[in-house]
Amino acid sequence: MVETETKAASEREVWQVMTPQGVFDADLQTLKQWIVEGAVQPTDKVRKGGLKWIDAGRAPMLRRVFSGEETPAAHDPSPGVSQGAQSPPVAGAHTQTAAPAASFSPAHREQEFGGAKPLDSACHFHQFEEATLVCRGCQTTMCRACPKQVGTSSVFLCPVCGGFCDPLRPIVERQALYEFQGEGFSFADFAQALRYPFKHVASLVGGALLYGVLMLAGFRGQFIAWGLIYGCITLVIHRVACGKIDRDFMPDFGDFSVWDDVVRPAFLGLGVTLVTLGPVLLLAVALAYGWVGGVPRPQVPDLAQPRQALEQPDEADAPGGVASAEGEAARREAQQRALEQLQKQIEEQSAKARPQEEEGTMTTVARQLMAHPGLILLLALLSLAWAVFYHPMALLVAGWTESFKSTINPLVGLDTMRHMGINYFKAFLMYLAVQVAGFVIQVVVALVTAPFDLPLLGNLPGKFVGGVFTFYTSLVIACVLGLALFKSAYRFGIELD
Repeated sequence: MVETETKAASEREVWQVMTPQGVFDADLQTLKQWIVEGAVQPTDKVRKGGLKWIDAGRAPMLRRVFSGEETPAAHDPSPGVSQGAQSPPVAGAHTQTAAPAASFSPAHREQEFGGAKPLDSACHFHQFEEATLVCRGCQTTMCRACPKQVGTSSVFLCPVCGGFCDPLRPIVERQALYEFQGEGFSFADFAQALRYPFKHVASLVGGALLYGVLMLAGFRGQFIAWGLIYGCITLVIHRVACGKIDRDFMPDFGDFSVWDDVVRPAFLGLGVTLVTLGPVLLLAVALAYGWVGGVPRPQVPDLAQPRQALEQPDEADAPGGVASAEGEAARREAQQRALEQLQKQIEEQSAKARPQEEEGTMTTVARQLMAHPGLILLLALLSLAWAVFYHPMALLVAGWTESFKSTINPLVGLDTMRHMGINYFKAFLMYLAVQVAGFVIQVVVALVTAPFDLPLLGNLPGKFVGGVFTFYTSLVIACVLGLALFKSAYRFGIELD
């Protein structure tokens, strides 16, 4: 009897399943039925209660259903639990976008009373009062006066089922975030990225002015500006990808660190530059090497002296000479020294000639490359195409991983691109549009401020205004990339903060 009650209780526990269509609530039996119908795949994410998300195929209670060892019977959701399941996800529609389901009972949704708020945000017992709490079990929403309070603690119990109550606002915000994520990545997100920097006007104005001033402060100032811009880019990508879309994009200068806020972002920017312009730089080095001309051929060692010392006859062997034991020993000793000297010179000359021969091969390859202008043009176009197409992915990898090693590894970016699929190509088109618009603005600013160009100092107003626009467009690009990764989070198993 106890075992039966325990099994029934486990089947009534609320589960959540995350599919490309959105997040759905269901009890265990309903979830198993969805698996049989093909609406839930092994790669979809599930969790029970407040546990962490895992692949549905890895959940112990669901493995037998996926393998076909268990076939659940048709199940009618029980009141109080399965009402949170709502309508199931559409089978075979993992590539489509459907309206995500809400987290509350259908009886509490989409009903209004005389202009009052919908019941999912209104108290179940006082329909004209705003709900602030929700029951974990039956998901009844209620105002602060309705639940039972345990002594003087902050623990509240539902008057309907006696379950624990949680604050409603964080749950609604998380629900809205999941709904936004389930809408899929589209060009509507581009408009949101354009508005994103203006959500924090003070940070936008202050950061843009600071960046513009640093661009006028010589090499040191430009290095700090480099670190500032990449620090903001990586911060925006990481926060937006985790769902913190409303967070400020400026670093926390109250806990300022030169290494964390300047040096490390600058190195990430260097990694982005190396991985995107690497092929262009290698081609330029190869052409320069072939143009200048190679290295001299290895010289043949001068072995005349040692050879003469070996061939020169000793005076003791000359005609008319008298051979002596001492003369013979001296002659052999001299020959031995000459032989050792000869071997030493041969080894030294061989060691010098080996790298020279290798460099000669490199020179030959470079000159062969220069002999085919069409091949040079093709390689140059491919290198430039790589730099343009991969640059946003390099920014995304730098912002998400915050690792120099991962940033300069193109395999990490290509694998991320494979998982993102069409979302990356959409993000690339948005990135390209922002870059083209930024280039046009920079040209207009340079033409307008051309009369202020000063000797030795250059066009200071143009640099300042251009820096301000660069700061804004960089934030827009970072937000676009962060949103693209956020909308693809279910493919990577990224948890929302």
